[in-house]
Amino acid sequence: MNAGYWATNEVLPVYPDDNVQRLMGGALGGLYDAILTARPAMAEHEAMQRAQQYVRAFRLTSAGANLSILGVGAGASRSTSAVTPAGGVLLDGPRLIRELLDLSLRANGKGIVLHLNNLENLSDRDVANAADILRSLRDPVLLQPGLHTIIVGTTDAVTTATMSHAQLRSVFTLLIIEPLPLEDVQKLLTTRYRFLRHHPNKRVIPPVADAVVATLYELFRGDLRGLLKALEEGVTLLLGVAKLGTPMTMKELGPALRQRYESLLRTTVSTARLGQLNVWGTKLGSDATPTQEDLIKVWKVRQSSVSQALKELVQAGHVIPLPKLGSSMRYALSGASRLAFQR
Repeated sequence: MNAGYWATNEVLPVYPDDNVQRLMGGALGGLYDAILTARPAMAEHEAMQRAQQYVRAFRLTSAGANLSILGVGAGASRSTSAVTPAGGVLLDGPRLIRELLDLSLRANGKGIVLHLNNLENLSDRDVANAADILRSLRDPVLLQPGLHTIIVGTTDAVTTATMSHAQLRSVFTLLIIEPLPLEDVQKLLTTRYRFLRHHPNKRVIPPVADAVVATLYELFRGDLRGLLKALEEGVTLLLGVAKLGTPMTMKELGPALRQRYESLLRTTVSTARLGQLNVWGTKLGSDATPTQEDLIKVWKVRQSSVSQALKELVQAGHVIPLPKLGSSMRYALSGASRLAFQR
């Protein structure tokens, strides 16, 4: 607010069963709240009065959500006690949003910030649906002058939502927050192990050696969620097999995780995409961060085919778009895919 951008401390959640109308209505409500917070006297302005009937209708919509604490899945239910005319927000929403943004700019605001959240609680299919909704909102909402949209979530969720469609890649800029330092990750795990002891006087025996955490940290490029998931899956796979009382090493954990992620690759992508990933992993190396031009050469296909392949691989969670440096976007294999190709 001090910098001239208007916002509230509320976030606009993205639900599993969302659609264009609901998210547009939520955006309209967010703009209305931001203006009301920054300039309460503007409540009587004609543009605010016109928007108010739609905002009230959304406020009268009761919603309940059942979100997994671990971020594994989510569900939501709603019951409506009042509605706007059928399709009204789709017809009038863009005009009302434009009027509210113009109102804020004329009042010397630098723009209004909308914060979209909850992507990490959505399934892969729901995130893909969110990407489709954002594509539909690109021209009528996202490209409106004065609107600044921030989308927050895990790297995989945000990249799938904002980079799956070519129409959105010029709208959003990816900013990956610096990962937690490895030293802090080790401390976090040590604290967790201590908490999980059956008795406070018992000695803490970590399930894996520190070197395993360091290796996974590098493979997942500091992605804490991916690292913890790999640890959980690997340890679970080896329960009853690994030696009790001794932390597992990468020599033990590595083959189990590779088998797990190789199976995941085979069941989540087509044979053609699996072949392209194999070429990437073997010819370029699992650490490579190629551009589309690089992949055109090694895959020996046209640019349109590379773009489609990357879209599918990003949606499946096997490839991650990296923040743009220079004129070309680069891509990297996800941590799970890098593990699958390690030998």
